[in-house]
Amino acid sequence: MLTSPLKNQKFLVTGASSGIGAATSHLLAQRGAEVILVARRLDKLSAMADSIRQEVPNAQLQLLELDVTAPEAIDRLRAAGALDVHGLINNAGLALGREPVSTSKWEDAEVMLQVNVNAALRIAHAMVPGMLARGHGDILNLCSVAGHWTYPGGAIYCASKHALWAFTKALREETCGKNLRVMQISPGMVETDFSVVRFGGDREMAKKVYAGMTPLTPFDIATQILFMLEQPRHVCIDEIVTMPTDQGAPTTIHRKSL
Repeated sequence: MLTSPLKNQKFLVTGASSGIGAATSHLLAQRGAEVILVARRLDKLSAMADSIRQEVPNAQLQLLELDVTAPEAIDRLRAAGALDVHGLINNAGLALGREPVSTSKWEDAEVMLQVNVNAALRIAHAMVPGMLARGHGDILNLCSVAGHWTYPGGAIYCASKHALWAFTKALREETCGKNLRVMQISPGMVETDFSVVRFGGDREMAKKVYAGMTPLTPFDIATQILFMLEQPRHVCIDEIVTMPTDQGAPTTIHRKSL
């Protein structure tokens, strides 16, 4: 088996305690990378790390309990050595509600913008100078098909992912030729706790999102992320837009008879 180019590289993964972040951390550890796992809840991080170590006993993991939107987030990342890494997987993100703008809560909008835009851009902003000084690095942002297509009831979420998409594209142009690969992956429907969070913990409502169709899994996305990261340094996969076969756009979904 060929040695992965990620072996002994150090990666920061935000939103690492579940879903795509957890699956990506798992695969990075399998490849021999050192992984700094960041999430708000240490108990969930610890459980996820234990799961990784069952398969990869010598996994190099560092757990960091942190809210990426906190004012002190960058200082804490720097103190933990989490900004001095080869790669950033900017995964933390969420959606809240499906109400139209006229009846939605601005408090929900602020949370989405803080997590999906401000925190993601702030971490990348803090990390880019060091990567440029070292002459290498990877930044991979988790965007969404909502960054390409809008839909009713998703105005703020779509806007946040459009913003992340634009930031990623511009940053790639700014760092072109500096051996810094700036990439993004834009998934469609992936069955995680995303919809549970969106609907305020209503698991029955979340199940209906995926009813009658086969969604992607977190490991489907993590596998594609690893594909992007393991390309030779002269290859930069600018973006992968990936959806289930049963999905044609955010609201174009083929559902089997229930």
